[in-house]
Amino acid sequence: MSGQTIRLLEQIRDNMKELKLSKVSIDNQEHSESKSEFSLTNGVPKKDESGKMVWNEHDLRNAKSVKESMDTVHGFCGLMAGFQGFIINEYVRMEKTPREYEELSSIFKWGLFLLITSFVLNIGAAIASFLWGVFLREGHYRLWFMKVVGRLVKLMATIAVLSFCVGVLLFIETIGLDNEMLIPIYICSGLFFTIIMSVFLYTMIIVAMIDTSDMYTDVMDSVNG
Repeated sequence: MSGQTIRLLEQIRDNMKELKLSKVSIDNQEHSESKSEFSLTNGVPKKDESGKMVWNEHDLRNAKSVKESMDTVHGFCGLMAGFQGFIINEYVRMEKTPREYEELSSIFKWGLFLLITSFVLNIGAAIASFLWGVFLREGHYRLWFMKVVGRLVKLMATIAVLSFCVGVLLFIETIGLDNEMLIPIYICSGLFFTIIMSVFLYTMIIVAMIDTSDMYTDVMDSVNG
């Protein structure tokens, strides 16, 4: 009797294992089908059974998300470029003698160089985000709008802000503040931008590689409305 009981228990255990494996297989199949449903294409509509060109549902959501990003970058970079243009214009309008130009320190020159570089980057990012935002509103979309243009304008905007802040910090050096004042400013600025840039690069590279399209679809719908 005990032997039969043991064999019965072993058979029940084997059946439970088979049921568990079957459930895992079904779950994996459903997950695979869900991922394929939300998979990104090359941003090109495909023909349906009637021969009509139709967009992938996720491509449409992604296009809307890219448009929102372009609008945000355009507004921010345009504002920054206008502010920097005002500063540069005020400096250019100042009348200086050749002797005064020679007396400009190298630190001040580097600060002015970074300020102008930041202005150029902001102008470039604002123009790119404006043009591709217009393309999206006109109904044109490709996947590289997000992977190339979208990431490029965000990178340009970030480098522009970093260049502007470093240029301002160099200008502060020429004011003549005491070291007791400069050291805390430089330390806080260095820590702040190190953290921001590290998280930015991690999000743009690592997170973007890990997240699949079916993971951020709900977030896109919730955030973009």
